[in-house]
Amino acid sequence: MPLTISNRSTEADVRTWLNKNGFAGKTAKFEELELHAIQRPGWVQVFRFCARVKYRPFGENNKEQNKNEERDWQQVFGVALDDERIRTQSKRTKIWLFKNPAEQQEKLNLISSDFLICKKGQNGNLIPTALFLVVIFSLAILLLSCFQ
Repeated sequence: MPLTISNRSTEADVRTWLNKNGFAGKTAKFEELELHAIQRPGWVQVFRFCARVKYRPFGENNKEQNKNEERDWQQVFGVALDDERIRTQSKRTKIWLFKNPAEQQEKLNLISSDFLICKKGQNGNLIPTALFLVVIFSLAILLLSCFQ
């Protein structure tokens, strides 16, 4: 069984992005949100996700109109690129949405071409190694900042 690594902060970032881009992000139903790739030393991470989201036209606050509109729900396939070095939340995570998994995979291949890829069923050693690298580099930065 493949190891699934999800990230609550990335999920929150995706929900925020959805809210800002015409969707009801708070009600999004994630079917998948997994680490796809990581760039050494671990600051930059690529996540893939699949979710059912409800489109909410900008400025529309009429809850009565939206109550029973199942047709507004749509399945989206997404890619989230997260750079932990950037402190500004709005600039730290970039997100792209696609209507099908083929487009999603094309984007994943494009942005993670030089990254360590987590392949389903084959990422058992990659995840602990990547997390170890992040911890080591974080400790190194903390030590360097203490001595300055």
